[in-house]
Amino acid sequence: MFVLKELNTEMGRREYDMYQDIPSKESGSNNECYGLPYEKFREFLQKEVARKYNKVTINDTPTITYVMYVDDNPVGIICLRTQIDEQWKKWSGNFYYKIRKSERNKGYGTKILELALGEFKKLGFKVVYGQSSKGNIASAKVIENNGGIFINENEGTRYYKIMI
Repeated sequence: MFVLKELNTEMGRREYDMYQDIPSKESGSNNECYGLPYEKFREFLQKEVARKYNKVTINDTPTITYVMYVDDNPVGIICLRTQIDEQWKKWSGNFYYKIRKSERNKGYGTKILELALGEFKKLGFKVVYGQSSKGNIASAKVIENNGGIFINENEGTRYYKIMI
């Protein structure tokens, strides 16, 4: 069974362990929790949860993070950028996700984006934008498997839109 749960400050060891199984730097994104002592995990969660109230700036956007559970085990996160400007549309789009290394190549990227599109729909979105970084064929397939419409490619980055 697949379930998305919004990240919250009550999450604990299982979610922390998931974050430790996601590389610190990969495909243009950072995992700021990687290597963080467990005693600091609650502070990390507070910071991440508070991002949903951000304003769009050059450094961040309003972002809601969800954890996907498969049979009650956390396997990855997906972050929904609920407001983006042209810079964010080009740089990263409305979403990004990370699947823990031990759970890759099982179709979970496709599933986490599918579930997230349902959350975008609840928020009133009709279209979202995404991109796959140069050489990240798996991410391009995840987007395409979820109805991603290829817009263009620039310097190896593929840009998509998904109609909801």
